[in-house]
Amino acid sequence: MKKILLTLPLACALTACASSGPRYMAADEAGDFGYYESVIEKNRYRVAYKTEGDDAGLARDYALLRAAELTLEKGYDWFEVVDRDTDIDRQDGHAEAVTHMRVHATTYRECGVLACRTVTRPAYIEPTVTETRYRGRETTVTLIEIVMGEGDKPGGGAFYDAAGLLETLRGRL
Repeated sequence: MKKILLTLPLACALTACASSGPRYMAADEAGDFGYYESVIEKNRYRVAYKTEGDDAGLARDYALLRAAELTLEKGYDWFEVVDRDTDIDRQDGHAEAVTHMRVHATTYRECGVLACRTVTRPAYIEPTVTETRYRGRETTVTLIEIVMGEGDKPGGGAFYDAAGLLETLRGRL
């Protein structure tokens, strides 16, 4: 009973970790998973987000989220997306074969002069089924170039209110 009580929280924690999707995080350096940015001019930045998988919409949302955070960090109110690009990279993987077979066994007792023993021997083997699974790796990178500004957000173009967008995206992601 103690073992069940001790392993249940661990199993729940592992399940929670396994079911969580891509995380929003800073990259250790440019090219790693997560966000990174570079300064182009005083109020112009290039923001990138790299994620595992082929969900381009998620990568774009994470890049916009970082752009909104960066805009507010730098003391601006809004930003305009002046350039954007999303690239999905599919790297070659490998195929692996998985073989399934079922062995049916017969169990019986053999008794000698001094003792008995239980013996299990295979009775027959069901035919094997082999599956081939392809394991490749996909990454998605979204790059956006933004220009930040202060005051009222201009109309037209791809202008975003940083505080409003931040609230919307954090509620959804």
